[in-house]
Amino acid sequence: MTEAQDLHVELQILPEWSRIDPVRQAVGLCVEAVFGNEDLRDALGMVCAELLENAIKYGKPAPHKVRLVLSNSEQPQHHEVTLSVINAVDEASHHVELLQQRIGWIQRFDSPAEAYMAALTLVYERAEAQGGEGGLGLVRIAYEGGCRLDCDCPEQGVMAVHARYTLPRTEVSP
Repeated sequence: MTEAQDLHVELQILPEWSRIDPVRQAVGLCVEAVFGNEDLRDALGMVCAELLENAIKYGKPAPHKVRLVLSNSEQPQHHEVTLSVINAVDEASHHVELLQQRIGWIQRFDSPAEAYMAALTLVYERAEAQGGEGGLGLVRIAYEGGCRLDCDCPEQGVMAVHARYTLPRTEVSP
């Protein structure tokens, strides 16, 4: 690749379920337009949908907005594509702590595939015992989406979740 490909998209949307699919499609099309990679389009489209679902499920409702930032940075051997979802959360909510614990749990595994299999086992056991929530979204992002996850609270009452995908230069269209 001779010239850097720049990607920077920012959206602010109302936290409504009907907005997820159009934003998923837009993210995928932006990724494909910049990198010419259909697999990456599909992977980051799925990652976008999972992150937005979590933001809507656990964040504050409208009139608060969910902010999505899609960008890339060029490194010597690769590109890093970052998809961040930032949303308002109730300061008393336990979801921020649970999210941090879940990301830490995923990172303890040697590979995203191992975390995915462990999560499937837990979901199955939980469903057998009491029919609890799925809990696979973040693990799907790591395994199926190929992303590293982290999160932070850039300010009081705000949660940011970042999914980072490393794309080797050889996979980037000129």
